[in-house]
Amino acid sequence: MSIINANRLPPDSILNADLCIIGAGAAGITLSSELDGSLESVCLVESGSYDTDESTQALCDLDIDGYPVRENFMSRARYFGGTCNLWAGRSMKLTEFDLSKRDWVPNSGWPITYSELQSYYGKAETILKLPSFEVFENGLEWSLSPSERILFNNADLQPNISLWGKKPLRFGAAYKSTLKRSRNISVYLNANVTEIMMNPEGNSVAEVQWATLDGNTARVKAKRFVLACGGLENARLLLVSRKVQPNGIGNQFDLVGRFFMDHPRAVHGKVQLFGKQRLPLLLGIPLRDGMTQIGIQLSESVQRKERLLNNYLSMERRWAPQTAMAYSSFIHSMKIFLRKGYSGKRFTLSRAKLAEIPELIYLLSPRELMPHPLYRAFKSIREKWAKDLTELTIVNYCEQAPNPESKVRLSRERDKLNMNRLILDWKISTEETRTLTRLQELLDHHLRKNHMGYLETSPGETAPSYTDASHHIGTTRISEDPRQGVVDANCKVHGVHNLFIAGSSVFPTCGYANPTWTLVALAIRLADHLKKSSS
Repeated sequence: MSIINANRLPPDSILNADLCIIGAGAAGITLSSELDGSLESVCLVESGSYDTDESTQALCDLDIDGYPVRENFMSRARYFGGTCNLWAGRSMKLTEFDLSKRDWVPNSGWPITYSELQSYYGKAETILKLPSFEVFENGLEWSLSPSERILFNNADLQPNISLWGKKPLRFGAAYKSTLKRSRNISVYLNANVTEIMMNPEGNSVAEVQWATLDGNTARVKAKRFVLACGGLENARLLLVSRKVQPNGIGNQFDLVGRFFMDHPRAVHGKVQLFGKQRLPLLLGIPLRDGMTQIGIQLSESVQRKERLLNNYLSMERRWAPQTAMAYSSFIHSMKIFLRKGYSGKRFTLSRAKLAEIPELIYLLSPRELMPHPLYRAFKSIREKWAKDLTELTIVNYCEQAPNPESKVRLSRERDKLNMNRLILDWKISTEETRTLTRLQELLDHHLRKNHMGYLETSPGETAPSYTDASHHIGTTRISEDPRQGVVDANCKVHGVHNLFIAGSSVFPTCGYANPTWTLVALAIRLADHLKKSSS
């Protein structure tokens, strides 16, 4: 088929397809590529073009009425390839424990088994071009240094694994030629879906309407539709489509937009080490085909016994204050010249005042910005010439319990396409901090017990100051019971037989893991379901 600029279509065009996918990000492109060569005709609709555009990006602007998120930060990318154009590449798996029903975590539990999700992680790993998780996991015990082995030799703490490929996968660039050559997939750029139109009975989608910022409009009629617009826009499209269902599609129980989760992060606390301690995996190492780092989390037994969330922490070399201040120039250069994603005034470092938040060097480290060969050389030189480890900074990553009061809702304000803007009301509870504190207490205990060091917080520092991770999770959660969620186990919207949702908005819990690996796995799973149900 082809990739088409929607501005060049005849006005008020009507397009027909077997399947319409809305959103060409990680989920939408994975889903499309899995359906390449199938008998179904696929229409992939994307709001942006091949690069960032100020006016298109402004359609993502929202209002904040809750815990503040980062100001002047481009947390979503509205162009071909989606937010993975900004992604630093950290990939983590959820665990079987994350999918389980935990009686101390309200609204927890997934309606799919971990073994089924696990069966798709392998293919997702290949798509993301990651090092082999299985190989590294199987060899983890003998890969640990003596100090690391001592630190985990207890029933309280356990390691987890983060992986990076040689570079983050940019889905748009990676799949552009494949989609362009496809015989059954048509891609439409600059096409902003503004409404989902239902049949009079409200149990089926008849068509979607789109508009371009240049004023062109069109409609897509299809047998089935998939929303793959991200954790915020999926909810917005359901909520604004009210002509047949007054509260929005799939919102008969007022659940669309609720249970919003992110992964609150905090640079909080530091470790003072005694003597010579080698902690290579805790600090991250380059691999032939990528990078890896282990973090420290609470064991499942501790979480059950003390009714805690599944937080984890990582440790980073402590940078001198002047180095952290100079990092603003480094991140600016790397992000703009080596990592495509930020554009113009939508993310300017002067507005973000990075000099006032030098902890950014720990939230977005050099290994996530440097090209892989440069990082390997940097790491080798640093290990050769660095002084003995004496002080490490702690970076905390928090799971959030699903909370119906943490949500997005429609504003009365409208964007350039006359769509209601979103209001984000993000809630952070005391449980995130209780778990963070307990994890640090146990780490401190085992450091002291083994004469490795101790943990301390800065004088007068009583509570962590969180920042968001731009992980938009949970607003169209999965549940077999329509009174508990928006989509069923096959990611089909309850009560609508031909509308599906892909992406992290369907996660009923967020665990501690970055969502990309899991959402790609679920997109592959959804593609399999669509193939089977169409035959």
